[in-house]
Amino acid sequence: MSTSLHRLALLPALLLFVSVAAAEEYQPGQTYFGRNKYIEYLAGDLPLIFSAPHGGREKPDELPDREMGTFAFDTNTQELARAVADELHRRTGHWPHLIICRVTRKKIDCNREIKEGAAGNPLTEQTWKEFQAYLDAAQEAVVKKHGRGFYIDLHGHGHENQRLELGYLHSADQLELSDTDISKAPYPVESSLKAIAARETTPYADLLRGQHSFGALMEARGFPSSPSPSNPHPKAPYFRGGYNTSRHGRDAAPLAGLQIESHSKGVRDTPESRKKFADAIAGTLDEYLKFHLDMPVTGKLTAKAK
Repeated sequence: MSTSLHRLALLPALLLFVSVAAAEEYQPGQTYFGRNKYIEYLAGDLPLIFSAPHGGREKPDELPDREMGTFAFDTNTQELARAVADELHRRTGHWPHLIICRVTRKKIDCNREIKEGAAGNPLTEQTWKEFQAYLDAAQEAVVKKHGRGFYIDLHGHGHENQRLELGYLHSADQLELSDTDISKAPYPVESSLKAIAARETTPYADLLRGQHSFGALMEARGFPSSPSPSNPHPKAPYFRGGYNTSRHGRDAAPLAGLQIESHSKGVRDTPESRKKFADAIAGTLDEYLKFHLDMPVTGKLTAKAK
C-alpha cells in the first residue's frame, strides 16, 4: 500500500480517537497523550486551563514540514506552562488543565485554523484535532465542576519592548480608543473577556486596563504588561490573540480568557525566571478570579459559581 493510501486508511480510526477523547472521563493530576505523544494533556480540577501550542521541539518524519505560515518557535513556553501548573498545585493541592503540543511549529500550528495549521496532511490534521479535543474536554470539565473558569494561551515574543503582551482580541488600534468608546458595542462582545464583561460588575475599559485588570495585577508582581494602567495603549508590534483565544476564550462562554505573549529574559529564559513568573501568575489569578468572578483559585472548588 502506498504511503498516501495508508494514511487515508487510518482516518476512520483517527477520527474515532478524537470523539472518544472528548468524552473520556479524565482523572485530575493524570497525564494523557494523543497519537505518538504529539499532544499532551494534564487533566485538572481547578477552574483554569492553560495551553502551549508553539513550544514543541519534536520533528517526526511522518509529519511533513508546512510550506506556508509562521514557523517561529516559542522557546521554553511548554516549560513555562509546566512551571505554572506545578506552582498552582503546590499552592492548592489541585491541578489546572494543561494542553501542550510537543511537535515543532514547522510541522503543525495548533493556534491557527486547521487548513493553515495542518496544511492538508491527514496525520497532522489528526494531531491538530487532538489538541483541540483536549481543550474542549477541559472546558467541559471546568464548566461542569465550577460553572465558569479562565483560559490562558501561553506564547513568547521577541519584540524589543520587554513586556507581557496581553491579548484580548483587540488590535493595537482599537486599544487606542478612549475608555468610553472601547466600552461600547461591539468591543466587549468581540473580546475574550466577553463572559466577564457580560456580568457588568466592572466597566469594560477597567477590565482591560484598570486597577483590577490582569495587566495591573501582573505589574504589581514585577512583570510589565500591556494593556495596563501604566501602559493602556500598546504600540505595534503587539499580539492581539489568535485562534485559540477566540475559540476557547470568547466563544467558550461561560469561560473567559486571554493570550499571553511573554518576553524571554526574566520570564522563560531560566528555571528561576519561570518559577518567579509562575508565582506571579498564581497570585494574580487568585486575586483576579476572586474580584471578577467571585471564585478565588484557593477557595472552595466543589461548588459551582453562581
